[in-house]
Amino acid sequence: MGTRTWLGLAIIMSLWATNFAVAADWSLVPSVTQKTEFNSNINLTYHNPLSDFIFTLTPAADFNYATEITQLQGHLGLSGQHFLTNSNLDHVDQNYQINGKYQATPKVNLSLNTSYIVDTTLLEELATSGRNIGRSPRTSFLANPGMTYNITERLSSMINYNVNRVLYQLPQYTDYTTHQIGLTFNYLMKNERTTLTNTNIARAYLYPGGNSYKTMGFYLGANHKFTENWEVNLLAGLNINNSNFATQVLDFSQSQFFVTVNEKRVQHTKGTPYFNASTTRRWTNFSLTGGLSRDQTPSAYGYVTSFARAYASLAYNFTERLTGNLGGAYSLSAQASQAYNNDYSYYNVSAQLAYKITEKLSVTPGYQFSQYDYTNPVRSAHAHSAYAMLSYTYPIHYQK
Repeated sequence: MGTRTWLGLAIIMSLWATNFAVAADWSLVPSVTQKTEFNSNINLTYHNPLSDFIFTLTPAADFNYATEITQLQGHLGLSGQHFLTNSNLDHVDQNYQINGKYQATPKVNLSLNTSYIVDTTLLEELATSGRNIGRSPRTSFLANPGMTYNITERLSSMINYNVNRVLYQLPQYTDYTTHQIGLTFNYLMKNERTTLTNTNIARAYLYPGGNSYKTMGFYLGANHKFTENWEVNLLAGLNINNSNFATQVLDFSQSQFFVTVNEKRVQHTKGTPYFNASTTRRWTNFSLTGGLSRDQTPSAYGYVTSFARAYASLAYNFTERLTGNLGGAYSLSAQASQAYNNDYSYYNVSAQLAYKITEKLSVTPGYQFSQYDYTNPVRSAHAHSAYAMLSYTYPIHYQK
């Protein structure tokens, strides 16, 4: 699915949504951001690091349309990157999203989330698994239809299906497709503050050549609101995993002087824990967000990565125009293939200020330190990044 198809789909869905009801509320927020950055290690490599100035221009538009029974959201964005010295790394990222909800009956709500994204593996892999595999263009298509059914006033169920197709430009990386179906039950307790959750999933990562990694997951959890400004989410359980991969085996049976390389399929089943906890606490001028998770994610190398991640961020409003943010994240990942095992970790610390020059124009200077550590063999890579962003938004709102 190309860029033109997505633009056409956004226009068609927008026109289609206007026929659902007379009373409607819609908004359009076009924006443009210019970012100037100096990065001391643009590829986050442990040997021969490359430093460069990066200029990024990001035009985007966000769309929202809502009636009593329908909600439609869209995002169209481009992000062009120019490297002053290493111009061969210049790239234009694309991000298109269309999300819709429809209240079919008082008890049934239908939803559809879709996205088409073109970016690079360096950012994508670090954000998901903490794995650094360098820079390569990547295309991702996601479709996620779902249905929510309110069984009673307190008990609701949701079923959804998710398909994600990821394609890599360089041949050393492996394309894959993810299919997942999930069933979730939510029960609101009588205190009106606690919601109990049960989630069950079936997921399959499919690679070329019949290789696959399938998971059955069973999780229990809760959301609790201590106050209007403080809530905690917790979900934990077990993943039962089955892997089916082809591997090469050396055969010496014919002769001690001749070796035959045969392909053999290896299947393995094991259980791994799942955990996801997060909290948000807000005060008058101050807010705190943090979380801890343990899960699995597909890798561009044709196998699944297990990871544990912790993150936290602090935000403070100095004045109505000036805000500050301090954050950090740490991930510890383990990869396993038929050839070798390796563990690695990644963490970053960032700080930034945002100042509203006007209601529509703002400037944001910031700094980030990143470090990536290997364990086999032991080696490290780190990068310093200093940047300044200038953003302009022009919100348009209409209600009838």
